[in-house]
Parts: sequence; structure tokens; C-alpha cells
Amino acid sequence: MEDKNPWYRIAEADEILEQGDFIDNCKVLIPTYIPVETETGVSENPQVYRVKGVEQEQDVVIISQSCDLENGKIEFVHLCPRISCSKWVALAKGMGHTDNTIYSNLNAIRLGKIYKYCMLGQCNLTDFTHEVQIVDLSIDHYIPYDIMNQMAKSGGNRIRLLSPFKEYLAQAYGYFHMRVALPNSIPEFVKPKAPTPVRF
Repeated sequence: MEDKNPWYRIAEADEILEQGDFIDNCKVLIPTYIPVETETGVSENPQVYRVKGVEQEQDVVIISQSCDLENGKIEFVHLCPRISCSKWVALAKGMGHTDNTIYSNLNAIRLGKIYKYCMLGQCNLTDFTHEVQIVDLSIDHYIPYDIMNQMAKSGGNRIRLLSPFKEYLAQAYGYFHMRVALPNSIPEFVKPKAPTPVRF
């Protein structure tokens, strides 16, 4: 039966990039900072570092606004990594979390209560099926616009998140980065207890 509110469609390889496009096995650079040392092994300035990039392949989703991508207004495409739900569970188990904690956290992510993550529904499109995805909004990657276009085209057709789900992803990203912790929160409202009747 056809889903009345589908999460995804297939974007052709030569279509312009849009927010919510899935790029699989995307090569990204992870920066590492190494203190600069002298011949004696002691850095003359502890604030001087040598930067090195470590190449990784990650599944990512495009965060940049579609209008900026369409009009070529940006030099770099903004992406966040995503992993399958089963892989997320395996990683959590590897860190020693119990099943109760893991599934409690999964439901909290599903409800948008763990702000660094955004959960996206499973895809049942022919030849493009995948399970529920979890996007890590705390990690940002940037790839030059022209290079990202070439990478996307060479990767063939791709999954594209549809509205309103792409806006849901953008909102989750925005909220994670703009939330404010108040030093003094407003106390919780508690329904007053009914007065106990006085008996004579």
C-alpha cells in the first residue's frame, strides 16, 4: 500500500542538490591537532599546532538550505553524519549501556528529547530501502560545492528527504545549536490539593 505521507523520493544523479539529500560513503576529513615540538621534544609555544586531516567514509545528509544550493550561493555544502538505528544500538551496547537505557534513549530521540540527534524514518523505495536513520547534529562537515556536486553525480541516484520532513531536520539542527539553558527555570506547576473537609 502506498504511503500517503512518504518521507523520501529518489533524486536522479544529475538533479541539483537539495537539503535532505542522502550521500552514502561520502569522503570527509576529520581534523587532528598535533603540538609542534622542537628538537628537544618541548614545544616553544604550547599554543602552536600542526593540523592534519584524516580521511573517513561516512553516510551523510545535506543540511544546507535548498535555495542556496540551487542558486549556487554557497562555497561549501554543509553535511551531518547519519547512521542506521541498528548500528547506533550496537555502538551503545559496545559502550556498556543496558537494553533498557538504549531503548529508552531511542524513544527519547524519536520524540526529539535528545537534542544532538534527529531520527529519520525508514525508506521502503525499491532498490533504496534502508532502516531508520539517526543524524548526529553535533558533528558538521563541509565540502566544496563543486566537489560535492561531482561526488553526488558520480554516486548515481540518491535518496531525498521530502517536506515536511526536511524542514523537521533543519528545525532540529537549528534548535540544537540555538537552545539556551536558563540559570533560574520557572518552577513546575502543581495542581493544588483540595482542602480536607473539616468534620465536627
